[in-house]
Amino acid sequence: MSRGLSETISMVIMMGVVIALGLIFYIIVGINFGKASASVSVSQVETLFDNIATDLDSALSSPIPSNVLSYPVFMTNYGTYNVVPSFCNLTINGATVYSSGGVIFGVSPSYGSMPSGYINVLLGNKSLIAVNGSSNLFNVVFYGASTISGVTYGEFIALYPRVAVFTMGGDQYELMVPVLIGRFKPNLSNLIVFNVTYPISINYNYDNPGTYIINYVCGIGNEVVSSGAVLSGKIEILPVYIYVYYG
Repeated sequence: MSRGLSETISMVIMMGVVIALGLIFYIIVGINFGKASASVSVSQVETLFDNIATDLDSALSSPIPSNVLSYPVFMTNYGTYNVVPSFCNLTINGATVYSSGGVIFGVSPSYGSMPSGYINVLLGNKSLIAVNGSSNLFNVVFYGASTISGVTYGEFIALYPRVAVFTMGGDQYELMVPVLIGRFKPNLSNLIVFNVTYPISINYNYDNPGTYIINYVCGIGNEVVSSGAVLSGKIEILPVYIYVYYG
């Protein structure tokens, strides 16, 4: 083999190696950039959900708890919004009385991944039933890997309601139950709207006082938080339907 041909072959091999290394470097940079962008998106959504939770608390504590709240959302290619039905379930003596959706923002496993079962309460409380308290009625929680409605997330952040129990005296209790109901609207791709309706008063076996075991469970799969309470007497339930419009 001539010296010139040998040098040409060596040059081709070197160029191939350089191009291959360049492609690998490009892929690594792209993956790292995607992960960093997804992390920033989750942080932005955490702030958004914190603000929404605070505003919803204010709306429910006003003398006439009804309002329409709208928020611009952070649109990103690194995560998606959704309203998951039956994210929370309220049972009384074992029977489901109300189910509420949960507003979530999740990223794919390639952009962010926490262990399945990971739960970190960012706003609110792991005690989902607030008794005679003024604590937040909405939780913002960070979860690990999960599959929700057929979509696999490496991690996701969720906004969902708690239940408030008020002792009225004379063995009478009021349960305020916020219920989130999702409504997908394609024309709202850059906006999320919460329509807080006026609470409806419902007497639950009011003429037949008894002992009631209250259980409230929120979450998906093995990432679940639950709380319970036992009430003896008469119960009045105040469901507050909150319609969540999103695109």
